[in-house]
Amino acid sequence: MPYIMVMGSLSAPHLSKDEGATVYGLKSEERVLLVRELNSAFGMSIATSSDQERTVRVTQKGLTLFVVNRLHGLLGYDVVSHAMAMTNANRELVSFTLYKKSSPHTHSHSHGHTHSSSHKSHSHSSVVTL
Repeated sequence: MPYIMVMGSLSAPHLSKDEGATVYGLKSEERVLLVRELNSAFGMSIATSSDQERTVRVTQKGLTLFVVNRLHGLLGYDVVSHAMAMTNANRELVSFTLYKKSSPHTHSHSHGHTHSSSHKSHSHSSVVTL
């Protein structure tokens, strides 16, 4: 299954070497869409797409979480794991791994709804037995 990786740093006052974020593994049209979205959101060129490296580089500092958020909202990717590491250059690196959500969104929503109602009746019966 194809996955997306976002590498970046978390901006903190004592960590001055924040170099923005890099997104790996997006398809060509997804890279174009993300770059357009990020640049229009900030009204200036903060993101560039590299077809050769298949990456999107965001040069603005402190936007790693913002980029992850946009990947979720725009393209339907969910974060499945993240890891943090402190580098010797005093950069707090964070990497997010994202997978694409399953497409039948309405089905999963209705399923969750029926599950919650059955759960409610279940907890009700357990209250009665107690």
